[in-house]
Amino acid sequence: MTQQVRMLTSRNVLMGLGSILSAVILAGGFFLAVLPRMSPSALAASLQQATGSTCAQAPTMQHCNNQDPEVQGCAADAQTLSLPTYIMENGVPIGKVERRWSAKCQSWWGRVFDLRAGSQANMFITIAGTQLSAAPTFVSSTYRILYSQMVFDATPTQQVPAITGTLGIHGGSQTASATLPAIDIPGK
Repeated sequence: MTQQVRMLTSRNVLMGLGSILSAVILAGGFFLAVLPRMSPSALAASLQQATGSTCAQAPTMQHCNNQDPEVQGCAADAQTLSLPTYIMENGVPIGKVERRWSAKCQSWWGRVFDLRAGSQANMFITIAGTQLSAAPTFVSSTYRILYSQMVFDATPTQQVPAITGTLGIHGGSQTASATLPAIDIPGK
């Protein structure tokens, strides 16, 4: 092999390695730019969708009941059923309670909003006597949201139990709440 052929071969190898390194750096930069903007729920949802095991992809009791509506991909087609009920403090709305329904997932859930900017008060959501107190599902600078777990609508006559949203007030020593009454799911 002549020296000129060896130089061309070495040059081609170096160019190939340089191209691969550039692609890795670009992919890593994209990953670092996008990852901080993804919520843990969005990351979990994208990973679950890749495995094909979400409620949105296979709506069954196993995939939907007692699951997070965001992670399961059910919030995408969700509708708010009826008007919200407002949580009041001294005649001023400080939050609201909503009932959500996903036809694709055949599931419903509740959500409670804390409409007080910068609030760190406790949030609770109660469905059929079972209370969930957790960190908000979503937080912005002007409001926070806490979702309940989903209930799969396995029968055409299932009634949605009452949903109560509760917010801490006065430093957490008191609470204010509002309740949506039980209903039959529309269209059944």
